[in-house]
Amino acid sequence: MQVSPESVRKSGRARQPNRKYANETFTSLEAIDSASEHEVLSWQEAEQHSDSDEFDEEHALEEANEQEDVSSAGSDASGTLTPHERSDSAASAADIDIDSTQETPILLRQSIRYRPYVLRRRPKRSDGVHVRGITDPVHIPPKGVKPDYIYSLFGDATRDLVHMARSRDQWCREATLPRRPNETGTEGMHHFFSHPEEKRQLETTRGWEWYYDHGGHQHLSKSQASVSLGADEAFAHLAPSEESSRTIFMGPYGRQARFDLPILKHLALSEAWDQAPSPNLAENKAPDRSRSRKRQDGWLLNVGRGARCVEWAPNHAGDTQYLAVSTFRPKSNDTSGPTKVSPAFTAQSFPSSIQIWSFSSRKAPQRRSLLDADLSPCLRLVMCTDWGDAKHLRWCPMPRDLRKDGQEGTITIGLLAGVWSDGYVRVLDVHLDQCEAQQTSFVKFTSAAFTAKPLSTLCTCVIWLSPTDLAVGCANGYLALWSIHPYPGPSSSASLPRPDLYTPFHDSYISSLSSAYPLLPHLLATASPSGHLRLTSLLSPQTDYVLAPRLRHPPSHIHFSEPCQAFIAADEAETLRLWPIRRFFGPISVARCPSQGLALGVGRVHGSVIVGCEDGTVFVTSPMRKLLFPKLTSWQCPVFKHEFARWGGGEGNGNPRGRIRITEGYKAQEAPVLRGTGKRVVEGMVVATIYEDEGQVRCVSWGTEVNIGGWVAVGMGSGLVRVEDLAI
Repeated sequence: MQVSPESVRKSGRARQPNRKYANETFTSLEAIDSASEHEVLSWQEAEQHSDSDEFDEEHALEEANEQEDVSSAGSDASGTLTPHERSDSAASAADIDIDSTQETPILLRQSIRYRPYVLRRRPKRSDGVHVRGITDPVHIPPKGVKPDYIYSLFGDATRDLVHMARSRDQWCREATLPRRPNETGTEGMHHFFSHPEEKRQLETTRGWEWYYDHGGHQHLSKSQASVSLGADEAFAHLAPSEESSRTIFMGPYGRQARFDLPILKHLALSEAWDQAPSPNLAENKAPDRSRSRKRQDGWLLNVGRGARCVEWAPNHAGDTQYLAVSTFRPKSNDTSGPTKVSPAFTAQSFPSSIQIWSFSSRKAPQRRSLLDADLSPCLRLVMCTDWGDAKHLRWCPMPRDLRKDGQEGTITIGLLAGVWSDGYVRVLDVHLDQCEAQQTSFVKFTSAAFTAKPLSTLCTCVIWLSPTDLAVGCANGYLALWSIHPYPGPSSSASLPRPDLYTPFHDSYISSLSSAYPLLPHLLATASPSGHLRLTSLLSPQTDYVLAPRLRHPPSHIHFSEPCQAFIAADEAETLRLWPIRRFFGPISVARCPSQGLALGVGRVHGSVIVGCEDGTVFVTSPMRKLLFPKLTSWQCPVFKHEFARWGGGEGNGNPRGRIRITEGYKAQEAPVLRGTGKRVVEGMVVATIYEDEGQVRCVSWGTEVNIGGWVAVGMGSGLVRVEDLAI
């Protein structure tokens, strides 16, 4: 059968080389000029067919007909995969061998239909140029190919791909809330795969030899000085007497009860549900309390002023966990006197305190520890100082074996680093008196175990790089590194220890910093009001760094997510974004905040992230699912909402008096991440809402160990701290 040329369907797409890539690109790239002719032509042909964004209807119809002809030949070439093919496709993402009997998660199999792909090693370049950690521009595959996306996020090293694959299998099933570990340990909370047991054991023993065996504890104890105080003397460091209690409305929706919570007291969350008025009382029926029995246990604390920082103490795998809380300074009504100076660039000293609360847990199957509702939390220690507010607190996160350090009758909590409003960075060696009764100790610190400050500027934020090294951001945009061992000697205002490294990072104030520990601890991300996020390698900080696209406002907090191998923060567009360490220039949106995100917490033993917002909303999401599978719908689960309203028409000691309402029981919802979604538009204009400071969520923190990884502490501007277990 002969077919006339007129009846043959031909594509109307022009088969001509793109002059933009044929002439301009290769003349400007010296690396490609040295490549072979065959490599250049193949690269050019791939770009020519993939860079055209125009839709050709006739060409698309022709390709669809070709796919139908191929699919009719058999199921092996079809686009729909069998469960065994889907399992092989998921395993090939990291180019590792996975047991063929292991099935792909049901959620992923039903939500994603993708074709098998295999990641292969990039061929070596003949010109001797070495490309590290990113895709070689000479061997870029066509756009939309999965291997190129995986390589750009995680690199081509076997170690990084294996970490990604194991993290995917461990935590990618979690849409929002973290899961408790199962019997085999293949799901739920688990230590990061870049931090195996051998590495943790090495850090636990050799990493702390300087403290136990080489005199580090004795030197720090000589420098640190403290005296005991009475309750009346210490109360001046806590809160003014006018704020005796907080009025709170909480409980089931529509049946909330009123509670008055005094300062330094606690309230069980279950009480709000047990005492809620039942709608059956009018019919003389007993209230139904079956719902409250199934509710998770938790506590609500009144720490006095607005919570500024909350941090769980690590390395406590027993039945008692410790939480450090710092508060804001009360507002002043005194408007007389000279012009106020900027507190961010001016040292201020006044009485303040740090509270250490203890929480008891009860054992449960499968290595779980639940909050014990029978044992109330206790305020164990109040650390009073005259150094101003503790603006930034960080416990040393490195694994540690809490051995006896020579102090009998004490409990070692850990090394606590902080930045105070007087501009100094300090390290406190925190211990508690071992006593059977739950009593509160009041201690005033006159000097710290380690004290430092750069000349002519202030410290703004701090993180731990190792058990002996600190990285500190400064108000002039510089980064300073100090080592607390070998012991530099007693510090005074006249002679402070000199930093081991002091180099400029930004043009102005460094508002937040984070390291990529434990994956790549030498990588450091910093944020500044200049709008730039900077990723720097401490191996060569002046040359080895990269800047992210500029933001109008800096993120208040930036943290490192090890399962995603990326830094995460909330930007000014009320969007939660990831900055992968190998693609720092291209952020990825993973969730949408209902208002400006002010607090951020990354899981220490799981992949979930908790976000606190300006309107008082707290929600949890899992960014790893959106990172690995961009076509998946991102979900976020609101935990509760904290609202504050002025009441009584007055202010006590500069702080507004009001009432608080806490609502909960929200269901999970989809997280729109497209540009323009979630905007509040009134009469054609995008508007922003200003909220009360007391109603905002200021700080959040996840538990640090596997048995308490789902414990979360949330600090609000009203002075309330909520502690509960969110693991399912």
